[in-house]
Amino acid sequence: MAPQQQQGFESPQQVIGLLQGFMGSAALRAALDLEVFTHIAHGTDTAAKLAETKKVPERAMRILCDALVAFGALGKSDGRYTLPPASQAMLVKGSPTYFGAMAGIMGNPLMWNEVGRLGDIVRAGHSLLEQGAEAAEHPFWEEFSRRSKQMATMAGPAVAELAASLFAGNEPARILDIAAGSGMYGFSALKRFPSARLVSVDWPNVLKLAEPTARQMGLEERVEFRPGDIFKDALGSGYDLVLAVNIYHHFGIEQNTELSRRLYEATAPGGRLILVDAVPDENRENERFALVFALTMLVWTREGDTYTLSEYKKMLEPAGYKNIELKTVPGPALFQAIVAHK
Repeated sequence: MAPQQQQGFESPQQVIGLLQGFMGSAALRAALDLEVFTHIAHGTDTAAKLAETKKVPERAMRILCDALVAFGALGKSDGRYTLPPASQAMLVKGSPTYFGAMAGIMGNPLMWNEVGRLGDIVRAGHSLLEQGAEAAEHPFWEEFSRRSKQMATMAGPAVAELAASLFAGNEPARILDIAAGSGMYGFSALKRFPSARLVSVDWPNVLKLAEPTARQMGLEERVEFRPGDIFKDALGSGYDLVLAVNIYHHFGIEQNTELSRRLYEATAPGGRLILVDAVPDENRENERFALVFALTMLVWTREGDTYTLSEYKKMLEPAGYKNIELKTVPGPALFQAIVAHK
């Protein structure tokens, strides 16, 4: 993936724009809640029409939509609002690449309220929440499972295809998916490898949400749901493919190194680990999404971070993994894959 070059401030307006940035997040959340983008896509494209449809004051709707124009989420011409291509693809309900549910994760009230005291969090060096991401059976993970399902449904097949390219025709027979969430990464692998069986590990309150999806997809006979703590409870062994999606960023290097050892023990000889996450460039200068996502980990965890490829090697090589590479995961989410061999 080519580096996403960042430009520094060149004008006072850019400084002011960043200070107003939280208003952009709030406006986007409100517009998604009111289904503004979806209504515009279907022809309800003026403030008056939108206000009438949503039964809100026209002045309030006009102010919201004009702000979205300023932030680039909407276009406007002769009083009619239009959708830029990315908004059409990602913010209109029914689109196969709809991203709106993720607003409930990225703009979750828990996170939203905590960001307001980011200065205090930086002084402390870690989350100030009484219960952060590491808490057992945190109720947030149930909401995450529900809201991330569509994104995982889109990204899962791409990760499965990446896995297929690693096995050169020799399909994996046993698959482990840790911190499985909605389950869709593991389920996508089962669809890609019709002879394989899957073990999905997560907290009990999360797995109960994934089980109906497995039944709907006709996969329930090929999945074992194993509730437990990925750092303490038995994961099993002899897995040809191990999936670790969006999990390493929650923990520090030492804890991740221990997790790597556990995963290595669970991996069969010749097996593969695919670790999907936001990966910054080595100098932490250009990968905007990964750099900003690290702020989320500062707010939400005690030691979490986003890690470079060289840092992943430091966490995986002591466990025994080799041939560690960075791969691109196609799709709208800005994540990459770390691939390692046993």
